Amino acid sequence: MPHLLIRGIPAEQIRAVSAPLVSELADICQCPEDYFLLECFPTTAVSQGEIVPSYPFIDVAWFDRGPAVRDRFAEAVDRHIRGLGLPELEIAFRVYREDHYYTNGQCLGDRGDEDDKAALQKELQKLKESNARLREQLRKTAGKPIAGADSAMSSRLREALRE
Repeated sequence: MPHLLIRGIPAEQIRAVSAPLVSELADICQCPEDYFLLECFPTTAVSQGEIVPSYPFIDVAWFDRGPAVRDRFAEAVDRHIRGLGLPELEIAFRVYREDHYYTNGQCLGDRGDEDDKAALQKELQKLKESNARLREQLRKTAGKPIAGADSAMSSRLREALRE
């Protein structure tokens, strides 16, 4: 990872720039060169009933490294690939989350955050249900005096429960 999915550019052209491109990208990402995978897909584009040349497009699938690294990465890819004589090139980034990515059946990320979120959601749901019960009890007793309490106290209690 990163994984560059390349369309609209012949594999032989990519092969010609792959070594210097991957070397520069490894420096930018601060990871080994063998983390990178460049895949060239032969494509056939059709427009208005005619077969036309495919538009050069590179889809980068990776773990997010922030906007500064992404900008440098895109600039390097564009420079190397358009240096092949292409007048235009588009690059898009697809971000994977480590906790949703598996290698050989093993999750790469820490799922503790997901477990914590699930527990918080359960707790929030319980609190909402408890709050709904208290509101219903308050609605039923609204206007009825509370035994042993003066009316000012019951008003303050109702206000506190409403909040």
